[in-house]
Amino acid sequence: MEYAVGVLVDIDDYMALSRARGSQWARTQLERADRAIREVTGCVALPPEEWLVVLTGPDPRRLMDRASTLAEDVRARIGRAGELTATVSLGRPGLLAEAERDARRTNAYKLVLGGDRVITAPEGDRPEGGPPVRIEPELARAVHAGDRRAAAALLAGWVDRCSQERDLDPATLHRWLVGELLFVVDLVNRRRLASGCTDWVDACARLPISELVAVNSIHERSYLRIWVEEILTRLIPAAARDILTMAESYMAAHYADPGLRLTTVAQAVSASPFHIAHLFAAERRTTFLRQLTGLRMRHARSLLTSSALPVEAVATRSGYQSAKAFRGVFKRHVGCSPTEYRRAHRAQTSERITRV
Repeated sequence: MEYAVGVLVDIDDYMALSRARGSQWARTQLERADRAIREVTGCVALPPEEWLVVLTGPDPRRLMDRASTLAEDVRARIGRAGELTATVSLGRPGLLAEAERDARRTNAYKLVLGGDRVITAPEGDRPEGGPPVRIEPELARAVHAGDRRAAAALLAGWVDRCSQERDLDPATLHRWLVGELLFVVDLVNRRRLASGCTDWVDACARLPISELVAVNSIHERSYLRIWVEEILTRLIPAAARDILTMAESYMAAHYADPGLRLTTVAQAVSASPFHIAHLFAAERRTTFLRQLTGLRMRHARSLLTSSALPVEAVATRSGYQSAKAFRGVFKRHVGCSPTEYRRAHRAQTSERITRV
C-alpha cells in the first residue's frame, strides 16, 4: 500500500503582522518565505499564507520521519529568508485524497499550542469539560459600560488561560468561546419575550449564527483576537460621547504619527469617518484637522521652548514629514516662524531673569 502524509506550512500571525507593520512589509516578507519554501520540490501554494507538500511512500514510519525532517528544514529556511515564522503541521499516514484534510486537522491545534513549531497529529480522545475559569461577571461589567476594548481584552486573556489546559481540544475551546459570545448577545439584546427570555430571533437577526460558527475555522490566536474585536464591535453599542472621547484619546496618543488620518482614528474606535467628523463639529465646534493641528502645535511649542532641538527634529516629533510643511502650518497657527517663536521666548526669559 502507498501511504501519503500532508505537510502543511502556515505562516504565523500573518494578518496581525500585516495590520501592525503594513501590507507592503507583509507582502515582501511573504515573497521571501515563498521563495524559500519553493526550494522544496512538490510544494503547492495555498494563498494567502499556506503551502502544502504531500509525501508518499510504502512505509508509514519512514514516511513520518521524512515528513518531520522536511518540516524542520522548511521552518529553518523561512527563518533565514526573512522576519516571518511558520508552523508546520503533519497529518497521519493515510490515503492520498485525505492528506490535506488530515494535515489541516492537525493544524487546528495551533490555536491551543501556539505557533513557530512542528505539530504532529494528536492521538486518542481528548477529555472535555467546562472552562478552567469563568469571566462572566467581569465581562458583564465591560459590556454594560460599553467598553468594547475591555471586553475584547478579557476574552483574549481568557482564551490564553484556557489554552494552557492540558490536552485541550481546539474544538472545545471554540465551543467555550461561542458560549461566551452568546452570553454577550444575551446581555445587549433589549428585546425580551413575554416570559422574560431573550428574543433570540431578534438577536440572531443582528448577529447571524453563521458568523459565530465561523470561529471553528480559526486556528491562530492573533487572528482570533481580531475576529472577537470585530464581533464585539457589532454587538456592544457605544454612546456618541464615548466614541468622541475614545477618538480624542487616540489622537492624543498618536498625534506625532505623520500618517494619522481621520480614517485611521475612525477605524481605531470602530466608527465611520463621517460620524467622527460630525461629532467634532457638533460636540466641539471644530474639525478633526483643527483638533489634530492643535495637539501638534502645542507639542511643538513645548519642544521649542524647553529644548535645543533643531526645527527639523521638532517637526518630526510633532507629526510632520518635512520641516517646510511644519514651518508653514506653524506660521499660520501661531503667527510667526518656529525660529522666531523660540527667539522671542528666550528674549522674554532673559528679560525676566534680568529684572530679578
